[in-house]
Amino acid sequence: MRSFTLDSYKKYVEIITNNYKSILRFDNYFLSDIPPESFVIFRHDIDRRPHRALVMAEIENSLGVCSTYYFRIKKHTFNPTIISKISQLGHEIGYHYESLSDTDGNMDKALIDFEYNLDRMRQIVPVKTISMHGRPFKKYDNRDIWKNLENAQYLKDKLNILGEVYLDIDYSDIAYINDTGRNWVSNKSNIRDKINSDINSDFKNEDDLVEALVNRRFNKIIFQIHPERWNDRFIPWSLQYGFDLSVNIVKSIIK
Repeated sequence: MRSFTLDSYKKYVEIITNNYKSILRFDNYFLSDIPPESFVIFRHDIDRRPHRALVMAEIENSLGVCSTYYFRIKKHTFNPTIISKISQLGHEIGYHYESLSDTDGNMDKALIDFEYNLDRMRQIVPVKTISMHGRPFKKYDNRDIWKNLENAQYLKDKLNILGEVYLDIDYSDIAYINDTGRNWVSNKSNIRDKINSDINSDFKNEDDLVEALVNRRFNKIIFQIHPERWNDRFIPWSLQYGFDLSVNIVKSIIK
């Protein structure tokens, strides 16, 4: 079976729902006093092609799964109609922010940009959690905006954000399974999308991943999937394959 198709993604979801009782959204996770001893969170970063996110959201809905979708606020991703439809399917919508990159590292302007874009998204749906966008070809780490303690406090107390998924989760006992770079090796194609974990969640191939899920190798999983990458139709699948390959080559030079 060809990798990174919707059929293969559906297979993953079916295996997970058959083996794990607790499927959470990030807002559920942050609101729980004590998270379950075993759970899975499906996370989707919408970096481009938002219509692919809607297709994936509909598949998950048909399987009884609620996920979290993080949208960039860019012309090619910020689609209020699609965002609203995904929310209506029971999924959480979050903000995939990149304010520090967009303001060339200016902390004051970045906070203004963040709040402005958060408000734009909240005019469509409730937003309670956020996730930084890595922007690998920019030199700024967007998480650094919250190193300022006043900014971090403002985020929680005034903007009512429950959590930032990189900064407010202890990943030490969580398997962070990530399709960045069109592979399942955490550091192979990632520049900033990294976490600190004691769990080895790298896989040689799709079969290795399926085996781990079937055998419940992990108690806690965050399954990070970019919908743009998954397609059953050969031509768009091939175009995305070429795009991912090109990006990986540039990343390898940067690293």
